[in-house]
Amino acid sequence: MILVLFDIDGTLLRTRGGSIRAMRRAAEQVFGTPGEFEKVRCAGKLDPEIITEALRPCGILPWGDALERFKVCYFEALRQEVDHFRLVPGADRLVQRLVDSRKALLGLATGNFTESGFIKIEAVGLRPEWFVANAFGEEVSTRSELVRLAIERAYRWTGAKPDRIVVVGDTPRDVGAAKANGCLSVAVSAGGFSAEVLAQSGADYCAESLEPTAELLEFIFDGHIRR
Repeated sequence: MILVLFDIDGTLLRTRGGSIRAMRRAAEQVFGTPGEFEKVRCAGKLDPEIITEALRPCGILPWGDALERFKVCYFEALRQEVDHFRLVPGADRLVQRLVDSRKALLGLATGNFTESGFIKIEAVGLRPEWFVANAFGEEVSTRSELVRLAIERAYRWTGAKPDRIVVVGDTPRDVGAAKANGCLSVAVSAGGFSAEVLAQSGADYCAESLEPTAELLEFIFDGHIRR
């Protein structure tokens, strides 16, 4: 069995600013300020990191009960943004082909909170039950730990180690997390990083989107591309 772990934002879909707009509204509701979310470089970070960085300059530490109140408001605001969400080209086809192959186990290794992650993928027509080996932003503190946790859950799901693990993401942090866990990496330049930057970060395969389905499947199943 091959394990394929997907990031969400910039990899499977784009929220086109919807996540940050929802976070700003939630911060205003809970803390009385929209925070400084527009100043945070969000790519590759976990949601708790993003929220903390945006609110620390306002003298607010969004932890404990305060974070839980924020999350409730954020999820509600995020649902109001779903009409803006769009799949990264080829994402639905690639995921469907992997599911249909019955040779791959899919998971999410994402900085999103559990609920916001599923809100996003459902909004663009991806089915939550396709992704079974998951790790989310509130569960760990680093991107590498995300991948490690998802791998552990895959092992518990199948009772055996995967033959190959492929991490699909759109930032150097995704690539670094893959390397730290001995995984292959597919880097998609559909987010904020160019293919050149992603290749320099050590990605094993780079693509502008998830549209080269045949090549991506070949890399995922064989670990290389025949030229």
